[in-house]
Amino acid sequence: MQKADIVLSILSKKSKENKEFIFDRLYRNLFNPDFYITAYGKIYAKEGNMTAGIDGKTIDGFNYDIINDIIEKMKSETYYPIPVRRTYIPKKNGKLRPLGIPSFIDKLVQEVVRQILESIYEPIFLETSHGFRPNKSCHTALYQIKNRYKGTNWVIEGDIKGFFDNIDHDVLISLLGKKITDGRLLELIKRFLKAGYFEFNQVKGSLSGIPQGGIISPILANIYLHELDKYMESLKEQYSTYQNKRKYNPAYSQLEKARHNARRRGDNKTAKEILKQMYTLRSLDPMDPDYIRVKYTRYADDFVVCIIGSKKLAEEIRDKIKELLNTKLKLELNMDKTIITNLTTERARFLGFEISKTTNCTFTKKNTLGYKRRTLNETIQLLVPNDVINKKLEPFRKNGKPTHHCNRINLTIADIIGKYNSEIRGMYNYYRIATDVSSKIGKYKYYHYSSMAATIARKEDSSITKVIKKYGMDVPRKHGTGTRKIIGVNYETKAGSKTMTYFIEPLIYINQPIKWIKETNEIYYKKPLVIKRLENCKCELCGIQNSTPGDFAVHHIKKLKSLKDKYSKANMITPYWVQRMIELNRRTLIVCKKCHKDIHFGKEI
Repeated sequence: MQKADIVLSILSKKSKENKEFIFDRLYRNLFNPDFYITAYGKIYAKEGNMTAGIDGKTIDGFNYDIINDIIEKMKSETYYPIPVRRTYIPKKNGKLRPLGIPSFIDKLVQEVVRQILESIYEPIFLETSHGFRPNKSCHTALYQIKNRYKGTNWVIEGDIKGFFDNIDHDVLISLLGKKITDGRLLELIKRFLKAGYFEFNQVKGSLSGIPQGGIISPILANIYLHELDKYMESLKEQYSTYQNKRKYNPAYSQLEKARHNARRRGDNKTAKEILKQMYTLRSLDPMDPDYIRVKYTRYADDFVVCIIGSKKLAEEIRDKIKELLNTKLKLELNMDKTIITNLTTERARFLGFEISKTTNCTFTKKNTLGYKRRTLNETIQLLVPNDVINKKLEPFRKNGKPTHHCNRINLTIADIIGKYNSEIRGMYNYYRIATDVSSKIGKYKYYHYSSMAATIARKEDSSITKVIKKYGMDVPRKHGTGTRKIIGVNYETKAGSKTMTYFIEPLIYINQPIKWIKETNEIYYKKPLVIKRLENCKCELCGIQNSTPGDFAVHHIKKLKSLKDKYSKANMITPYWVQRMIELNRRTLIVCKKCHKDIHFGKEI
């Protein structure tokens, strides 16, 4: 059998060369063990795999026997996914989001199916879709809005009511049937959709929707909403005019003519006064009815439509989107949350950012002839919302003043600094593309840094002044010369070497550009080290070696640090298998089946 990456590359190439190509005989790829090895290599490092499904099994103990058993069931078509274990996670609005946790076997099969579907559909997905795709992210969606949607008047903030819970199974299978005619693969996907969920000691069937948390769910969601993407492309062609630029503003043209006449007369004073008036006007007519543009960007089930035109046109497009969702996709557009915003006076919200439009005229850049030109007129600005900063600051301030973090007082100084560093780094890494990132993150930094100092002071029963004096390190100033003191500490790493960590305040102002990755439809797969270790057919505990990979299994743990703390804090004798994992500094251990049983039965090895 061919290697999985070769098969996936062939599928991707066919889909790219002929977007109307119909695929068949895909199910037989599920008989290929290399697909499951590749799938395991992609998902093995995720901590969620140590969370058991309703069968009580996790990724621990993965071996070739599991793959062979799955393949036999696939050949006889007797493989049926078991219901997912349902849990709930909090949402920002205080509500709960249902999350489905599949069994590990189902995750493995879903990853195989996901790779096949991705190789087929990724070449035909449109550039307006950014969610759950290779080389795409929230930042690519926001950059598309910022760089391409200049001059937008109206923004439709789209909201689909309960998207993941209301996906119609029959509609989804019919959409898949347009590209895939392999009935066995479609039946397997249908079984995943109908598997149901386990909640309150009861198994409940799934009449609609796909479980959030499943590996296959994101690609199925993108396939479903690809119909919306295509429809928006047709609306773009229907409404957008082919006029290259707006008409000249008559008022601006009159002033330009008057200034020209004044300069011809030698009246430079009048010419300068007229030029000041021209600066307050736009050279092109912003209300030109013959210049219409419709732009669209989607991330998962969140989308925005940016329109250069009238509010009536925005309402018409919103109603057409609602009709498409109702009739073709059997979804409902939430009219209460689907807002039409005038960017001239208000701000729109998308992916945690505020979208606004500049209305001032700034002449800072020069063209090739050396003349200044307008640079900010009607450009799109991405801003950090104030309510986001205030929400993030709730644990770190009280009554408007910085306060200590109670849950971190018992941590070491290095761990306290590490916690605060990870938070401010995460904030900056997400909002670094915002125009006002320095001022907004600067406000966050003040309370955040002061809270860290207060936490260390409370830990040592000291004052903030003494803490800064004790732990202050000299770092370069952001502006000017010299240094300033930032709280930091020296500590010893796992390898035994000494290093330092300090609050990363000087680094948050470096507005680094997003690194763009060249898009390609070629499938490149680098075999993970854990697969190479498994194929080496050698037990990393007892040292036994043979030529049959099926005689070995992969022992998994969730966190190496937790394993160390378990034995060090309890003053227990550390077993040899724990010593080996610490020595290798890995969360996996290749062991023979006998050693794997001994580990779980607590035998001294």
